[in-house]
Amino acid sequence: MTNLVQNNIPIIFDSEVKEIRGKHRVEEVLIYNNKTKNFSTLSVSAVFIAIGYDPAVAIATQIGIELTEEGFIKHDNYRTNVPGVYTAGDVSGGYKQIVTAAGHGAEAAITIFEDLINPYWT
Repeated sequence: MTNLVQNNIPIIFDSEVKEIRGKHRVEEVLIYNNKTKNFSTLSVSAVFIAIGYDPAVAIATQIGIELTEEGFIKHDNYRTNVPGVYTAGDVSGGYKQIVTAAGHGAEAAITIFEDLINPYWT
């Protein structure tokens, strides 16, 4: 976050972008603050919206899956410490983008297929 602040890029928490406004390009956004219930506008030339940045790993921890120091599911080639349980996507760490998560899913599926043919846990 330090780089964002140093480059004068605002991080707006507890809010929703309700509208992206502009005639030929992005000029401003209408923002709704979920805590204060107030609307505001912000002059901008671009918008990047990130949601779900923290990994949702509550279920994983309930069944004993180990996490990294950063709170992501610890894995080796998508295999967790629980035999037969795999991980993919944002909960595995790395870039938090849908295209990366889809790639992780495909790679995990290949690992699962290989493990079904030659189970490592037997």
